[in-house]
Amino acid sequence: MRDCSSKPVLQVRGLAYCYPGGLDPVLRGLDFEIREGEIFGFLGPNGSGKSTTQKLLTRILPGYRGEVEIFGRDLGAMGDDFYNRIGVCFEFPNLYEKLTAEENLEFYRGFFDGPTERPAELVERLDVPVGDRRSVAQSSKGMKMRLVVARSLLNRPSFWFLDEPTAGQDPEHAVLVRDLIREQAAAGTTVFLTTHNMTVADELCDRVAFLVAGEIT
Repeated sequence: MRDCSSKPVLQVRGLAYCYPGGLDPVLRGLDFEIREGEIFGFLGPNGSGKSTTQKLLTRILPGYRGEVEIFGRDLGAMGDDFYNRIGVCFEFPNLYEKLTAEENLEFYRGFFDGPTERPAELVERLDVPVGDRRSVAQSSKGMKMRLVVARSLLNRPSFWFLDEPTAGQDPEHAVLVRDLIREQAAAGTTVFLTTHNMTVADELCDRVAFLVAGEIT
């Protein structure tokens, strides 16, 4: 277990959200904080609001109520440099399927200012064939998900958002992904891990929050 006595890198107070046109709030006043270098598990059943929370914290969804401070600044006041400091791995692959794995990463690395990882090294680390000329469309779901994990590390993020990162993986590759998460945390990366898999949470997380019907229980 890591020493997570460092200062909070993310502080959330009274976070609430209702989708436009919705009658009931999806999130109902969440309070939590995550410390630097911590693997923080955000657990709950499907439909509990986990992915919505991640989308709010990564600024994909606007219009929340409450206070969110990340890297010592209000989330709403962060500029585009915010995306140079975070990595985001979505549960469902969203890749350019006509490109190869390395072509996908080469394309995405162009969005970042500053140094990035080498695509060939990332795909090798995640057991995606280096130099493979097949398009991503020809890859398995598990390989696509590992490529999404690789993409989320391109910019060497200090805060890493992961949504069900072992989904679709066979046991061997699930271990590979979990080991990578541990390595990143050991190197100082803060990890926000959303999952409904209790085994993954138990193996990886320093602390967890349980989300049920939009509330932390």
